[in-house]
Amino acid sequence: MSDLGIYWDIAGYAAGVVKLLLVGCVLNRFIEPFLQNKKYARLPGAVYAVVMLVLYVFPWDSGWRIVNLFGTASFFSAMYMVDKRNAGQKAFLAVTSYLLKWITGGFESALWGMLSRYFLLSPYLTGKAVLSLIVFAVLEIVYCIAGFGIQIFFCSIISRAYVCKKENMTGRELVLMLSPLLAILSGYFLLSYWGKIYEYDSGMYIEDVHPVYPWLLLCYQALSFAAMLTTIVIYQNIKEVQRKERENAVLSKEMETMQRHIHEVEALYRDIRGLKHDMGNHVMILENLLAEGERKEVEAYLDRLKEQGNTGGTDIKSGNPVTDVILMEKKKEAEAKGILFLCDFYYPRETPINAFDISVILHNALDNAIEGADRCENSYIKICSHRRKNAYMIEVSNSFTGEVEINEESGLPETTKGGSGEHGYGLVNIKQVASRYFGGIDIAQTGEEFKLTVLLMLA
Repeated sequence: MSDLGIYWDIAGYAAGVVKLLLVGCVLNRFIEPFLQNKKYARLPGAVYAVVMLVLYVFPWDSGWRIVNLFGTASFFSAMYMVDKRNAGQKAFLAVTSYLLKWITGGFESALWGMLSRYFLLSPYLTGKAVLSLIVFAVLEIVYCIAGFGIQIFFCSIISRAYVCKKENMTGRELVLMLSPLLAILSGYFLLSYWGKIYEYDSGMYIEDVHPVYPWLLLCYQALSFAAMLTTIVIYQNIKEVQRKERENAVLSKEMETMQRHIHEVEALYRDIRGLKHDMGNHVMILENLLAEGERKEVEAYLDRLKEQGNTGGTDIKSGNPVTDVILMEKKKEAEAKGILFLCDFYYPRETPINAFDISVILHNALDNAIEGADRCENSYIKICSHRRKNAYMIEVSNSFTGEVEINEESGLPETTKGGSGEHGYGLVNIKQVASRYFGGIDIAQTGEEFKLTVLLMLA
């Protein structure tokens, strides 16, 4: 036991291995909310830990920073392998994780400096080799635990700030987000290079000659984290503005559709009033024909009246002219695409429910149903309504191929209309209408059928 150097090496080596494993765990926790494939969500952190452990056991001469870059590249590759969507966001997360490791490393180093100064370099341990080794091992354990906590804390702040985790990051947005991060990264490499040049020229570490240098570096790291956080917050605000603009666009489109439906209802009423006005004349003509014994003329006249009556209405009678027009319009649209349309919908009369709100539900739900059924063979759409005491339910079912992916944040299916997001915001509008009546929506897929249920409370 006279030579304890090997034990010091083992303790330091073991601590290094544990730190790399803990970093892998932190990275898994950091990126898991961003990945759709939860089954393999822990793979990227595991790949990073394995790659870094191999490089730790068999070190390169290129330097630890290059090794970290290689580990980050493997982390990004594993993320992309697990979930190939939204590559821009994954690139941003990879760069962010690299900078977070450096930033948290600065705080960990400051903590280690204080621990070693007050404990390991204490005069009490002078000449006590075994006790110094024990203190060193204990400090390494404390350092690993504290470092893990610091990393979790910083990653949690970033994760909370990044609200729109499932939204796609475009190329332009990636450039916008990476610009401040690359500036921070450049400063990091310049400071590291400066420290190496100082060591090469003077033969001493810069922190030994200038004790204020580590604190200046720590301040730069803190400011870098603040800049990263600000960048993410600004980006989220931009996404929120874009979301509001899309919502307003969808709402404006719905208002135009509702206005068209109202005009159609008004036209229908005008036809009915015109028919009622002419009914007296029709009755008088029929009476005269009957009086003259013109039976064939009476039958021909009645046939013409039936034709006129059929052109002035709809074959769907839901109990409200506005919903009649919407249902008839969607039926025609579905049948034009070869989709069977079955309707058993009735408007809840003598209730506080507004016809406009019901129209929003029907318009969005049937648009989504037509879109889903259009890709199927033997396609169909079924809409019905039920009322049980104060509960009023609307059910829209349609044939569907594939699997619906539910967004964990919103509880709604992922958008399927390209980048427009109208499908997602249509369901958001339905959900908002339901919430105004203290209700909600339920989405289910059974085999090859997709079903949307909307619950409204009548009182």
